[in-house]
Amino acid sequence: MTSHFSIYGRSFLVGICLFSNLISQYNGDDIIRKGVDAFYNYNYDLSNEILDKAIFQFPEHPSVHLVWVASQWRYDESRLPIETIYDNFENNLSKAERSYDSLMVENPKDMNYQLYYGSSLGLKARIYLGQKKWLSTLYSAYIGFRVIQNVHLSDSSIIDSYLPIGIVEYYTGMGNIFVRTAAEVLGITPSKKEGLKKMEKVANEGQWAWMEAMSVLSYIYQFFDIDQIKGLRYSKIIAEKYPNNFDFQIHFTESLLQNNQLEKARYRLESHNDNLQFLTKNYQKIYRSYVDYLWAHYFYLSGKNGMSLNYVENSIKNYSAELDVWLANAYLLKGKLLDISNKRYEAKLAYRKCLSTNNQTQANNLAKLYLEQPFKK
Repeated sequence: MTSHFSIYGRSFLVGICLFSNLISQYNGDDIIRKGVDAFYNYNYDLSNEILDKAIFQFPEHPSVHLVWVASQWRYDESRLPIETIYDNFENNLSKAERSYDSLMVENPKDMNYQLYYGSSLGLKARIYLGQKKWLSTLYSAYIGFRVIQNVHLSDSSIIDSYLPIGIVEYYTGMGNIFVRTAAEVLGITPSKKEGLKKMEKVANEGQWAWMEAMSVLSYIYQFFDIDQIKGLRYSKIIAEKYPNNFDFQIHFTESLLQNNQLEKARYRLESHNDNLQFLTKNYQKIYRSYVDYLWAHYFYLSGKNGMSLNYVENSIKNYSAELDVWLANAYLLKGKLLDISNKRYEAKLAYRKCLSTNNQTQANNLAKLYLEQPFKK
């Protein structure tokens, strides 16, 4: 199980979001847009079909190489083992980088190629992140960050370029002393506050990156810097925009639960149960445990602690996702339920399991608290 800062893992698609700056500037814009929409709606077969043609027909388009890489990544993620996914991802990124090297030589004054080149470099951080190589993650993110930052400094009117910069600032701002020090040595100012400010700007003013900014922000406000109102607002917008994106849908449901809107959450949970069957086997395995956690959260809020404990134990037992944010919350909820039942020893074991994820979530903070003093509902 991977234990790490998962904000960067959540947001590895930031390069795709910069596509808005290219509208009406390059041949193939409309076609690539369709590929991106299919991608976000979990229609990876259609997305790959569109983008395979687009990368052949419009190889000079700044976004097509990076969008193709991301689409292939998600397609692989839904079907293949993690080792194969990483191998394919790294090979595809190398192809994209070579393409951008050539395009930048041919178009030295076009900043869009540099923007996507920087994004492709930064995406390598996603590989190191999954391998828990923290300094390699930071350094890889830094290389891409510097390229994007230079583009941003040359034209600050590109609102969407604030997103990758904000993510790196937030990521380093939530890091330990070694990550923060390394960031400062590299010239990055680690600041959660400034990072959030930039991401909020893109969410509210961005032309295309708004959806990825909202996705990242809803994740942050649900699990890290808790803001239930903002988490609900952002998760609702993107869930409605992309109804077939199962990840967006379950995050919206979690926000409803966090805002105590139980009736709406219950209706959506029934829908999640039905829709799981339409996912690939890989995704069914991952999202089944997420949905079980949502049911556990629902029954906990409904006062049905026994049913909640059953679901949360199923969520933990079947957890197979690479990122462990939901797992941390499942262990925290299990500890709280056991404390309510006066099973203090077992509750402490659950809190320690939560802390073992070491992913900087609010769940980790609460687990530390409840290890010292029992949770009381």
